[in-house]
Amino acid sequence: MNALRRSGSLARGLLPRYVFRHARRAAAGTVLAILLAALLTGTVGELMLLRTRYADLVSSLELDVRFFGGLSYSKAKALEKSGFVRDPVYLKAYEAMSGIYTPITLVFTNRTDSLYAEPVTWLEGWDEESAMSAAGKYCLLPAPFMAEEGLELGDEFRINERDVLSHVMEEGQPVPKNKEEELALRDARRPKYTVIGRIETEDTQWIAVAPASSFPYYAAFLGAELYFDSAAYKLRSYHDAEAFRAYVKELLLTAREPPEFRMDTADADRLYRSYRLTETLLPVSVAAALVLGTLLPVLAVLQSRQEAAVLRALGWPKLTVLGRFALEQGLLCLLGIAAALAVLGAVNCPAAIPSALPGYAAIHLAVCISGVAAASAAILAKSPMALLQAKE
Repeated sequence: MNALRRSGSLARGLLPRYVFRHARRAAAGTVLAILLAALLTGTVGELMLLRTRYADLVSSLELDVRFFGGLSYSKAKALEKSGFVRDPVYLKAYEAMSGIYTPITLVFTNRTDSLYAEPVTWLEGWDEESAMSAAGKYCLLPAPFMAEEGLELGDEFRINERDVLSHVMEEGQPVPKNKEEELALRDARRPKYTVIGRIETEDTQWIAVAPASSFPYYAAFLGAELYFDSAAYKLRSYHDAEAFRAYVKELLLTAREPPEFRMDTADADRLYRSYRLTETLLPVSVAAALVLGTLLPVLAVLQSRQEAAVLRALGWPKLTVLGRFALEQGLLCLLGIAAALAVLGAVNCPAAIPSALPGYAAIHLAVCISGVAAASAAILAKSPMALLQAKE
């Protein structure tokens, strides 16, 4: 009994050196085990990275929503408040005339940068946010136009629709005899705008920019509901695309002339399908990697029956022999996992390594050691003689 204890103690002392010496002797098997663990871990890691990147892309998808012609102010505001969209950009252009009979285009918008890239000099107390949400008749004018007409910030500027005289005459007003009377008739309609911004551009195209929030005032002036030439939005979430289509269809049922609605989801759909594919492949790949990562070490142990018999004949206890096999295969698996993590960190960056990958690596190592331990226990259940007689 004492001899057995001494031999067991000796075996435990020689165990680490034996494992490394055996690994050097079986160099091909050692390299193969390390490469397999590295390859499987690297494959799972790349799939996790791919899934994360696709998930980030899907979550950041921005779909452009556009309406052309026929979208009324009320329905545009309903869309804005629906919760489906954000960042609205409205445009409506009228061929008009200034109070001094200069042809000018009156453009309603809620963002000056949709028309001009140049900066705006504001009347004191005004800025982009306050101007574009102003409830009244205000406008911005190009600097060359203001200089030519002698206008300053804060001046009132008359803008008249071309057929305003026909409206006036329908009301029984006398036909104007001269420009002064015509101006008076036009002025009677009170289409006056206060200049609150000067667009610092060199463009000589005469455009008066009015906030879209003043659209209802101009509609009241004309006595009819007005429609935007175009309205653009950003869909808040790609996942709401179908629900938004249904909402738009219902919203436009009562439209006099429904606008053209555009929302192209083809590219986004392809991206989402790729994301779903990685979602499906990842668990399958993890399961396959765990099976393959355990199969080779188990086969290596099953082919070491005679070696186990010799160790048992030399007095090594069963647990020590089992520990020898588990330690050897566990070390090889750990080396492969460490190599894969190092390569992934070098190719991408350490911060890019998915947080779930270390957890997978730990499971991979645990499953490998458990499989080797189970195979070793099955071998060691037989006597050394039976193991020597068995064919590998």
